[in-house]
Amino acid sequence: MVVLVLAGCGGSATHSTSTQRPAAAPSEAYAASLAYANCLRAHGLEHPDPDANGDFTLTPGQEERLKESAPLQQRRKADEDCFHLLEGTVSTKPLSNAAKRAALRPLRDLKQCLAGLGYEVGNPVVQNLKRGRAMFGFDSAGSPPVTKAARAKQHDAQITCEKQVKLAQRLDEIIKLDRGEAR
Repeated sequence: MVVLVLAGCGGSATHSTSTQRPAAAPSEAYAASLAYANCLRAHGLEHPDPDANGDFTLTPGQEERLKESAPLQQRRKADEDCFHLLEGTVSTKPLSNAAKRAALRPLRDLKQCLAGLGYEVGNPVVQNLKRGRAMFGFDSAGSPPVTKAARAKQHDAQITCEKQVKLAQRLDEIIKLDRGEAR
């Protein structure tokens, strides 16, 4: 189980993904993000449009479609070819150590919720990635479900817990505060 919050392009397998608020004005950020989404689609990816602020928030279904629309190598190449459209409109600043520590709290809450539903995950992990992206997840996902029905049930439990602990909203707020972009 891995949860990602990305600047620019969604790419996790199991969680609603969102960008941090752009540094540019909303109309400028929206135009840049829309150009980025269109570029990704031109590269064969099923990427949704941004919201009015230029932020991308992908539902689990959109995450799956994005993942299934093209192999990882093609998704990486598309992001590499299109990311220049976002330059100057999204922050590429890595998260501070304080923000990474703060992000562990909602991940611990997610872990506790999942345990209450019978699913064990590893220890919470937050890591900076390139281009201001960060990975939020767990160092292991416990034993993977064997059947398709069991995987679907675990996926539903994860979505339920993410909503219950308001994971996406809490992580977005930590990122925005860390980068001086609080609304």
